[in-house]
Amino acid sequence: MKLFWMLNFLPPELSKALGLPPQASGSWVQALREELAVLPGAPELVLCSYTPQVRAPQRRVLSGTAYLALPAAGGKQALARALAEEQPDLVLLFGTESEHALWILECFDPARTLVYIQGLAGPCGQHMADGLPSRFLRRQPFKEALAGRTGGTTVRQLAARLTARGEQEKQVLALARHVLGRTGWDKAYCEQHAPAAQYHPLGEILRRPFYAGGWQRQGCIPHRIFVSQGNLPLKGLHRAIEALPALLRVFPDAALFVAGWPPPDKGPLLRPAMRWLAEYPGYLAALAGRLGVADRVHYTGVLDADAMRQEFLKSETYLLCSSIENSPNSLGEAMLLGMPCAAGAVGGVPSLLTHGAEGVLFDPQAPGALAAALAGLWSDPARADALGAAARSRALADHNGPAIAAQLLAICRQVLAEL
Repeated sequence: MKLFWMLNFLPPELSKALGLPPQASGSWVQALREELAVLPGAPELVLCSYTPQVRAPQRRVLSGTAYLALPAAGGKQALARALAEEQPDLVLLFGTESEHALWILECFDPARTLVYIQGLAGPCGQHMADGLPSRFLRRQPFKEALAGRTGGTTVRQLAARLTARGEQEKQVLALARHVLGRTGWDKAYCEQHAPAAQYHPLGEILRRPFYAGGWQRQGCIPHRIFVSQGNLPLKGLHRAIEALPALLRVFPDAALFVAGWPPPDKGPLLRPAMRWLAEYPGYLAALAGRLGVADRVHYTGVLDADAMRQEFLKSETYLLCSSIENSPNSLGEAMLLGMPCAAGAVGGVPSLLTHGAEGVLFDPQAPGALAAALAGLWSDPARADALGAAARSRALADHNGPAIAAQLLAICRQVLAEL
């Protein structure tokens, strides 16, 4: 069996072979590839992705796996040629939101294509500005033009871009015959937009350092909150900042740590202009200042897996405050570590963590709910620790590498047998 695996990023192994700087994402690809390789009847793999960093198709065979980089300018024709040359039995399409997702289903037999959902672009666009003032969704022609020239985007542009991708995503799902997903939320979305497709549950392997667990109360800093991403409005960092005053009244040492860079600041003279142009980061900085909590919000810079793990372990609670998610890897990693988790009950999150059994869920739109969820965990450490231990057991089962690889191979065989 030959499986053509279409990715939306360049795998680190191929980046290294081509002398290109590796992207931060992709460790799960290597993990799944390694798990598949040891299975009886393992498929022959071709991992393919588009990149603007090559001008002509580049093919390498590394550790028994073929890797293919297609030039971004090659478009649909480059993909059609690659499929004709490789002659795969099946295509595994990772993600539904990229332009090449539709090309796959137009160039290759949909009955031989497995569409593996990650996030869902359309709902992300719809929820991009949740919890923000309505002005963020108004047209601002001058700011939008200036942001484009400096490599930035406004909140409205982010929402519009994902909403447009969502329309293409619906075309992908309408053509799909086999969809792989992980949550009750993405399954329900497929029932609406992929009526001709068979839905196959399939988990995801997470980054290896997190499987070892290791969170311990005696090793963490009390009332330290960790948020793994705050650059996009969708991730809801504004909600965490808004909750700090209520938390500080009861827990004066509460602090919020965020993976990523802080809002840009070029000094007091340029600060108003920078906050105006860097729209969402500027809003976060202004919000923290207005609420008097700027000294309680800390940014760690960009973190690799090992550094991220250390940030988790130093924190008393992991917080997911997003407006919408399908199956956030950061939540799975926190659960694997065995730490207490508080998460918004949005999208597919309730499929990953059961409220009151493995963590606490809250309504991110309900005033005071986020602060109450954290305060509840901090007020009862024994209960929080028990929830963290249960979360680890759940995550070890949900993200079991050998089981996931075996399940994917079984799906592939089933699809071929039904042709």
